[in-house]
Amino acid sequence: MPTKRTCSFCGNEIEPGTGKMFVRRDGTVFVFCSSKCERNLIDLGRVPRTVRWTRAAIQAKARAAGLAVEEARPVAVVEEAEASAPVGDFTIGAPKGKGIPTAVRSLIDRELGRDSSSGAIERRFKEFTESDALRTSLATWYTKKHAKKKLKEVELADYVSYLDTAAAKKLLKDWLDAEARREKATKEA
Repeated sequence: MPTKRTCSFCGNEIEPGTGKMFVRRDGTVFVFCSSKCERNLIDLGRVPRTVRWTRAAIQAKARAAGLAVEEARPVAVVEEAEASAPVGDFTIGAPKGKGIPTAVRSLIDRELGRDSSSGAIERRFKEFTESDALRTSLATWYTKKHAKKKLKEVELADYVSYLDTAAAKKLLKDWLDAEARREKATKEA
């Protein structure tokens, strides 16, 4: 039975009997679906993750944003991160006081209102750190970053680097919006 191969540049599946194979002198084998992909990799020396129409670039952009990307072309489908990421019991080394990143601090300050006390900002950050949504997202990010480590504890440095990602900032903003809506609903009731 013929095997399906994927293009070494764009990531599309190549139908059996089509495409072109390129073998370098060092034994590296490339398979291309079109001359466009071949020219981009071999002649022009482009890296697939920097060319926006390739699967690698779309997946990198989705990972950076923490979102699932779906477009009309089948190459652009990126599945959302698995929900079966280990969310169990693990500890998070959360920063306190001035250790909270300034981007996170300013986002919470914007949501709470200008001139919020540092105690209110720390309290809101602690609530966010204990939320299930954060734990799920953090566990997924940690298992991708440290594939061979078992998730028992997220150290302070790892947690701070996670907070610098676009996905964490979006998650914090969504969580703050949901909390504001919940508080508004309780005040009205």
